[in-house]
Amino acid sequence: MGCQGSKRDEGKSGEEKKSGKGISCCSASPGSYKDVSPEGGAPLGSKLIKMTLKVGEQDEPHDHPKHYMYIIAGGKLSITGAPFPPGVTKELEMKTGMGMIVPAGAHQVKNTGDTDVEILFLEVTEKKGETPEAHKTPQDTDPGHYKTLAEDDDWMVVKMDMKVGEEDHPHSHRDHIVYMLDGGEITIWPGKEKGEKKAVVPITPGMVVPVPVGYHIVANSGNKPISAVYFERKS
Repeated sequence: MGCQGSKRDEGKSGEEKKSGKGISCCSASPGSYKDVSPEGGAPLGSKLIKMTLKVGEQDEPHDHPKHYMYIIAGGKLSITGAPFPPGVTKELEMKTGMGMIVPAGAHQVKNTGDTDVEILFLEVTEKKGETPEAHKTPQDTDPGHYKTLAEDDDWMVVKMDMKVGEEDHPHSHRDHIVYMLDGGEITIWPGKEKGEKKAVVPITPGMVVPVPVGYHIVANSGNKPISAVYFERKS
C-alpha cells in the first residue's frame, strides 16, 4: 500500500502546515514514511507505517493519532512538539528493539545521531474488536518465545523469537498485525490442535502478515532463527 496523504491533509492553512497539525506523516514527508499496511488495510482501521530517517535528515511538521512503536534500528532523534509541549525540542536516544507508546499530537523530527534510524509504528483508532472464547495469550503459554515490549489498556507491542525447530503451544490472539524481522519459514496450524490443515509460509524481512482472530499453533519450520514484532489490541 502506498504512502499517501488523507482527506484530513487537504485545504490546510499556512499556519497549520507550519505546525503540522492535521497533516499526516506520509503526506508531509513521503520519502521518510511508508504505509506498509497489507492489502485491505491493518486491523480496526489502523495504519502500519515504517519511518526511515537518514543521518542529518529532518522531516516536515506532521500530526499523528496515538501510535505504538517498535525501534528497528535505533539512534538519536531531536523531536520538536509531541509528546512534548508545542515548540519544545528534546533529544532522545532510541534504542534498537525497544517498544514505545506515543500520544496523539503534532511534531517535527530530525536525525541528530550518526546512524540511520528505522521505526515501525501502528497508528490506531478507538475501534474495538473481538476476543476469542477462553482467550489465552502466547505470553502466558510460551513466555520464552513472546515478550511484551510496551502496552496500555488498548494495544500492546510484542516481540516473538523462535529458534529452529521450536514450536509454541496453542494460544489465541485478538486483532493484530505481524511484521517479520527475519527471513525463513513458519508453519501455522489453525485452532487448538495440530491437524492436516496447516499453512507453510516462506517469510522475508519486512513481510507483513495479517493473522485472523482466534487460536493457532506456530512452529519455526525453517533453517534459521526467526524474529517478528506484532501489535495487538488488548480489549
